[in-house]
Amino acid sequence: MPETPETGGSIRERLRAVYSETAVDHILHPRNEGALPHPDGFAAVRSGCGETVKVWLKLAQGRVAQAGFWTDGCAATVACGSMATELAQGRRVAEALSIDAQTLADALGDLPGGNIHCAELAAQALRAAVQDGLAVSREPWKKLYRK
Repeated sequence: MPETPETGGSIRERLRAVYSETAVDHILHPRNEGALPHPDGFAAVRSGCGETVKVWLKLAQGRVAQAGFWTDGCAATVACGSMATELAQGRRVAEALSIDAQTLADALGDLPGGNIHCAELAAQALRAAVQDGLAVSREPWKKLYRK
């Protein structure tokens, strides 16, 4: 969501009325946005309300070395995807698997209750990408057949 001099302040002010400063920063300046080439783990998860979160991971030495995400969801989903990838990077695979919706909500500064489903979607996509990465590490040939 790009800011312009004409609208940036008002967008930020409207977001601050709902979200914490940390969440607003992740909404306006998402981290790790976009696909990673030749990922070790990938997942695309779609919610019941139609939002999708995709997560790409590169794993090295039992850790999440790099993470990327994409979503077509709302501002809160952008913040949750951004935070999920930030929290996962550098962590051991088992630690990344333990990142849940509450972890994301807390890290974003108490996400509003109406947006907890966004955190659940991002956490689910992250866990599925980690699990995919683990499966590919056991059977590397599967990586060759990704679309």
